Amino acid sequence: MNINVHSRSLTANLRFTDPTPPSITLTDLPFLDRTQLTPLFSNLALSPEIREHVDAAIARNTQRLTHLREAYSQIKFDHVLLKGLTHVPDFCPDPTLRVQYDLDLYAPSSKEALDSLLKLGYTPIENQKALAMDHLPTMVRKTGWQWRGDYFDPDLPPAVEIHFRFWDVETERLRAESIDDFWRRREGHELCLPDKLGYASLHLTRHLLRGNIRPAHVWELANFLHTHHHAQFWRTWRSLHSASIRRLEAVAFALAKHWFAPSMPDAAEAEIDALPPSVRQWFEIYGWSPLEGIEKPNKDELWLHMALLDSTSDRAQVLRRRLIPASMPGPVDAIHIPPDQLTLSRRIQRATRNASYALVRAAHHIRLFVPTIWDGIRWWFHTRS
Repeated sequence: MNINVHSRSLTANLRFTDPTPPSITLTDLPFLDRTQLTPLFSNLALSPEIREHVDAAIARNTQRLTHLREAYSQIKFDHVLLKGLTHVPDFCPDPTLRVQYDLDLYAPSSKEALDSLLKLGYTPIENQKALAMDHLPTMVRKTGWQWRGDYFDPDLPPAVEIHFRFWDVETERLRAESIDDFWRRREGHELCLPDKLGYASLHLTRHLLRGNIRPAHVWELANFLHTHHHAQFWRTWRSLHSASIRRLEAVAFALAKHWFAPSMPDAAEAEIDALPPSVRQWFEIYGWSPLEGIEKPNKDELWLHMALLDSTSDRAQVLRRRLIPASMPGPVDAIHIPPDQLTLSRRIQRATRNASYALVRAAHHIRLFVPTIWDGIRWWFHTRS
């Protein structure tokens, strides 16, 4: 079966309106595991062998959740917890159905947070400073853990990311006015509910524009939209978020609507309708590209970014960054292994795997350069017609 069509059919099983009956096979499981969708199929009618895989994944994920909560209980510095555990129950009804690998913490004092984590035994992953991120280099504990091909591995140590901003204007070239008010409106160590929706949506939009989206995050947003229709909430949401923030949120709303067909609140639908015609046209033509890109890479999200930008210079900067990335990817091997456990052969293996990954990413950009330029020409004609 065509990979692109099949990936759509799997997400169609999770639609909120007119879902298709599940017809999952064993060959689908690697895709579902990789996209963190596997636990979400637990409430569907499944064959015995698929049910066994899903239940086992949830059981391991539940063990990981215990370790994650233990790690979070040790955090003492001033912060708000972003996404993750704070998304239950508004975005996901059950924490065991969420696959979470790290703790995302916004802290007004990055130095205090960094010093505190260093005392807890966390170490920054090297060679990440050149990457365009909203957080300091990811911090991990050197436990000796190594990747074993299991996306639900209960022994995977939780990582911590210290966020120093809610949105990267410099990289995305898109404004999000008054977004620092998210911190001022916090409720304890969490954002208030309208800002939880705001941050989740902006986070999704950022990953959409950068071409590395997680389908499970799209489902969570769709679930929020489907279950939150109270008019007073949306009046409060609209009063708290600037027009530029709502515009970015609407992009995420449109993707959630396109993939999972939730029952849309009127306010969210109105923001989608207010998007520029070229943005709405992008969803008509390329709305499935981010999902298809997981198996068959593309850079179609670049034309969505172009449609959202108003300045020619901003478009040129984003095009250059996406077509010819200037930074090398971070390390992917032996991240959790202490230096004293890195033998000469293991160091050689680490260097080889990291170099191999960098070459794969370079080949990815080279391979897509001409097809992306050609797609850009077609997109230009689409917008003119």
